Amino acid sequence: MNNDKILILIFISIIIISTSLSFSAVAAEERGFENPDLLISASELNKRLKNENNKLKIIDVRNSARYLLGHLPGAVNMWGSDFSDPEGWVEGLIADPKAFSVTVQKKGINNDSKIIVYDENNSVWAARLWWVFRVYGHQNIKVLEGGYDNWKDNDFETNILPNYPDKGNFLVQDVINEWIVNSDTIAENLDNEKFIVLDTRTEAEYLGQKKGSSAPRKGRIPNSIHLEWNRVLKENYNFKSASEIKQIYQEKGITKDKEVIALISHTGVRAAHSFFALKLLGYDNLKLFDESWLGWSNRSDLPIELK
Repeated sequence: MNNDKILILIFISIIIISTSLSFSAVAAEERGFENPDLLISASELNKRLKNENNKLKIIDVRNSARYLLGHLPGAVNMWGSDFSDPEGWVEGLIADPKAFSVTVQKKGINNDSKIIVYDENNSVWAARLWWVFRVYGHQNIKVLEGGYDNWKDNDFETNILPNYPDKGNFLVQDVINEWIVNSDTIAENLDNEKFIVLDTRTEAEYLGQKKGSSAPRKGRIPNSIHLEWNRVLKENYNFKSASEIKQIYQEKGITKDKEVIALISHTGVRAAHSFFALKLLGYDNLKLFDESWLGWSNRSDLPIELK
């Protein structure tokens, strides 16, 4: 084969690869979400990193061991204990605003920071931190779709040494209490057809076949609807299209015309992921049951269903 033919084949291969990558990027942006800006792709974030935007802050929401094995350039590390209340009456409740402000300041976050959060791959912990920031009034925050695994699969740069930034000025300036619901409110609405309790745990937990740690009782809230949190994800942990996700929820009666959709998991982490997924679709009638099953299970005065 002469050199001209080789060059032609190389040129054609480059066009095919470029077209394929371009189509994938467009497809990711055109999945029909009402709020696509809540997500960011690895390629888009890589472009933004190269622009050296000083307001861009990246938070790795994995345990410290995984963070030290490799993380995104400039990323700081936060784990569940950094945004949970250590004195809460049950495990995993949202952190106190003052304590959260102090912790976030130590991570170099400012009030005008443009925050990107990511975890290993499925965004369940990233979505929980996204929810906490949004409850505390910080709107400029996105989730890196596919997390660290997706970043690595694209062969983008990673760091091993931890990042110790200068102290930030972040302060909780607002609290969106409308995004939170408690046990008593749910108990008052058990027979309200417009008030939906969406249980995002596994089927075994929902049916009372598995209790879960620290929960004195097993089962579910009466009349609650079950839809496991990860049903909205593809095998590569990217979100399915808006039409696919919408159909999954609508088949369970989870529609925008309900007055309230209250989301529950064991400690509110998986529920936050479903909250995020529904926000992608443009749902505004959402509340997260932050006490979740641990809270309901610990209240012996509250009813449960089994099987």
